[in-house]
Amino acid sequence: MYKEIIRPILNKFDSETFHELARESIHVAELSPFTLKLLELFADKHSRFEDKRLKTTLGGLELENPLIVGAGWDKAGRAVLGLWHLGFASVEVGSVLEYEQPGNPKPRLFMVSSGVAINWLAFNSPGMDIVAKNLDKYVGTGIPIGISLGLNKDVEHTDAPKAYGTVAKRMYDYAGYFAINVSSPNTPGLRKLQDKEYTVEIIKAINQAMDECGQRKPLFVKIAPDLTFDAIDELLRVAIDHSVTGIIASNSTINPDLKGKYGVRWRNSPGGLSGDDEGYRKMTTEIVSHIYRRAGDKLNIIGVGGVKDAETALEKIKAGAKALQLVTAIRGEGTAVAGKINRGIAAYLDREGISSLEEIVGIDSNK
Repeated sequence: MYKEIIRPILNKFDSETFHELARESIHVAELSPFTLKLLELFADKHSRFEDKRLKTTLGGLELENPLIVGAGWDKAGRAVLGLWHLGFASVEVGSVLEYEQPGNPKPRLFMVSSGVAINWLAFNSPGMDIVAKNLDKYVGTGIPIGISLGLNKDVEHTDAPKAYGTVAKRMYDYAGYFAINVSSPNTPGLRKLQDKEYTVEIIKAINQAMDECGQRKPLFVKIAPDLTFDAIDELLRVAIDHSVTGIIASNSTINPDLKGKYGVRWRNSPGGLSGDDEGYRKMTTEIVSHIYRRAGDKLNIIGVGGVKDAETALEKIKAGAKALQLVTAIRGEGTAVAGKINRGIAAYLDREGISSLEEIVGIDSNK
């Protein structure tokens, strides 16, 4: 129904307007149990799929299936319940900033091919207080919410730990887990915070904020796919030494060769590429495999990058990911994407006689 009816209508708008209309339509569907049931008509087979074998655990946080809406899709936390009804186990809200920030001038989100996006949004956010107000209505739903922690662009690197800690403290009551976003390519200098001396202090500040709020929650670091394996290894050591739960691998890529495939204008344009690009998908899968080989017994991995169906989901899981995030695929594949993936994974488990998803995590990491 999505591809036949909804997408042709939304395609008449520019990419960011398309996205806003889709998100707000899901938000409106949360108004009543009746409208939520209507929303499920746009899920795969018109119902939310559940299978106990798909359960996965991230640092003690249980998800009923491995699919998470990645940061950037619902920056302000307005569509969490609706996305859950469409089949996702969790939504990572944000990135959430301390203060409101408009981001880069529009247009700044482009579909350069079916299922492939380049964006230079740059942490557009209403600020943590508005996001917290939006999330109030989801308290008590039992839906695990991830909070992606971002940074206002005018914050000096030396002040970054304090800023991240401030947002973590404000959002603590809503968070099932936190993710540190130091890998967006669209905020000048942000990726510099992936350097050890900065990352350590940011992790310490967030851990301290959680300690002051009561207890620690799962904490992830989201990394860029453009890092060398040596740089990734240094981040893994930092993560292990400072009790981080895991790594989100990975953010969008600034690789000019991948971007240039979609036209000369994109090769050296600002922004990161994401979505259904084979090179990007393989790049991120290789990073997941590398992390699993190096630290799979110590760190949980959330895999991101080119996941659009059961086949690409299983690729990331077999590489070492315990959970997966989707963003661009929601646009490309539509509202049925979560149900299709979950049903496809369940069908694979049936065929192979496998009793739980966790049995296949990392089985292909040495390939």
